Amino acid sequence: MPRPRLVHLALLLALAAALGLVVASGRTAREDRAAVLAALRAAGGPRLPGAQAAGASARSEPARYDRETLYELIDGAAEGYLADGFERCVAASYDVAGLEVAAEAHRFASVEGARARLAAERPRGGRALPDLPGAETDGAVLLAVAGRDLLKLTSLDPTRDGSEALRALALAWHRETAP
Repeated sequence: MPRPRLVHLALLLALAAALGLVVASGRTAREDRAAVLAALRAAGGPRLPGAQAAGASARSEPARYDRETLYELIDGAAEGYLADGFERCVAASYDVAGLEVAAEAHRFASVEGARARLAAERPRGGRALPDLPGAETDGAVLLAVAGRDLLKLTSLDPTRDGSEALRALALAWHRETAP
């Protein structure tokens, strides 16, 4: 049986050193799980608030729209959305304490696009909500921005003030979309 030579020992030491570097770099290069989850959520597209989180029930299944099908949702206003960099949308309706609310979550190519659409659709007589940054409501419509996403909630009963229902949905959405 041949005896191990100095060359073999040097190769074993080099292999051990390489293995040590791989293990050490693997430990230090781990991604923050919260950051990875936030990135995956952002890449997945806009999200509607969870019905249960807002004390609501879903009245319809979510429908998805893109640049080609946006006209099916908002015929007549789609051009403004497209000009602001609209990418995709999800829409559904909810029942919140007997009030029907239409919800749309729009994703734009940039934060500026979402903010431009908020400015263009800002409700007359709207007021900011102190506990919900980037949101405004007039009791019938609530608009909120979080990053590249714009949430639009509309009360479908003009005889009732929908402020609390809209606020509950917007707060649930904000909690679910915040990084």
